[in-house]
Amino acid sequence: MQDVLGGLAENPALPERLFERLVEAGEEDVRLLLARRDDLTETQARTLRAHDDVDVWTLVAHRKITWAEVPRDDPHLLVAAAQAGIAPEAAVRELAAHPDREVRAGLAFYVTGLPPDLLAALARDADPHVAASAAQSPELSSGLAEELARHPHVVVRAEFARNEHAPPALLASLLADGGHPAPTRCAACHSRDERCADHWPGVRRIRLAAATNPAVPPAGLEEFLDADEAWVVDAFAERTDLPPHVHPRLAAHPVASLRATVARNATIGESLLLQLADDPDPDVSLAVAENPAVPLARLAALAGRARLPREPLPRILAATDAELHELAGSRVAQVRALVAARPDLPAGLLNLLVADPDIGVARRIAPHPALGEHRLADLVERHGPPVYGAAARNPGCPPALLRRMARDAESVRKALRTIAAHPATPPDVVEGLLADPDPRVAHAAAAHPSLPVETMERLVEQAAEGRPRT
Repeated sequence: MQDVLGGLAENPALPERLFERLVEAGEEDVRLLLARRDDLTETQARTLRAHDDVDVWTLVAHRKITWAEVPRDDPHLLVAAAQAGIAPEAAVRELAAHPDREVRAGLAFYVTGLPPDLLAALARDADPHVAASAAQSPELSSGLAEELARHPHVVVRAEFARNEHAPPALLASLLADGGHPAPTRCAACHSRDERCADHWPGVRRIRLAAATNPAVPPAGLEEFLDADEAWVVDAFAERTDLPPHVHPRLAAHPVASLRATVARNATIGESLLLQLADDPDPDVSLAVAENPAVPLARLAALAGRARLPREPLPRILAATDAELHELAGSRVAQVRALVAARPDLPAGLLNLLVADPDIGVARRIAPHPALGEHRLADLVERHGPPVYGAAARNPGCPPALLRRMARDAESVRKALRTIAAHPATPPDVVEGLLADPDPRVAHAAAAHPSLPVETMERLVEQAAEGRPRT
């Protein structure tokens, strides 16, 4: 029953008079969904707050309660109120001086638009955890940015090195050698008088953080190509401003997921793309298919031997009409299916692909909004249940066809989830899907705005009485 009540909680047509009854009848998950409603009123928010299991943070974050109603005994809620913009400046300043460092750090990290003097105070906080949070702010002044780049603590510099809004020159300095002067404190020695003899591990941490920052100038990244931390290399392998001589080393990297990242990079050149297309790892060849610069001939070859994404590929979206016609005439159905996924097909190609006998092509063309009711119905008639789900994704799918597919889709469970959510599904069909054994189907039906109000009332009443849905 809770799946249906959760759908009702998301239903934009839920009558206000049922709100309180649904709050009482539902469980914690239902109340959470109610708290997230865009149209939640202050009165409804107070109704939710009467329950101990309601996530007050959600109400605060979505500005559904006033500052006067925010509980004062939870400083983290106060930070959320500051983040949401409902806390007055005086309260924000009090939080900046809070004895709990997590509160000060949360204020520095989550709240935008802090007064400059307050952000500066947090960046200069004696606790490096707080200063490190401030170092990630997108609103640092140039002077404050320079201070943080020279901060004595490794943790603070490392977090500043990840800040994509930091001046590139400062990031380049941190990438090169951790910055000047060298850091003098790290997590191991910041709380004791005696300092570590060597902060080399911390300096490396700063440099690795800078290497993952897309705002750092590319000069110097080559030094990290052989780093043991493959995730660092992966972070810059997708950059389009790397020197060309770096690409072959990236394409030969022993980690397959990193080679896949490189394979999506449109700047690596055709020869490397062809090399990666023959990579033994299937994820790498799939990534080649997603590259906007992949040659059409190689894309067609990949389509013939691998299952490619349902969404239109970048190279297909950029193809000319002549290229599309050539692909649509391929003997390989998977290649024709690639063309069918394009949302702005020329009328002649649309007609050609609608008549295609292959079920894979039919699935790709069925959601096309330009099909029209008659051609979509004909497509469903010819191919039957295997295309129901795709047809139900078509925004122009008519009510009569949705009704028919809902009646016959028992063998295609996923199609019912789409049918239950389609705006044109008739109210009586939606109501019938409430009893579906698939909780996702029932949830989608309960969330449908055409669900009759009397049905909503009956479901809430049944839940309140502890009876199963009927």
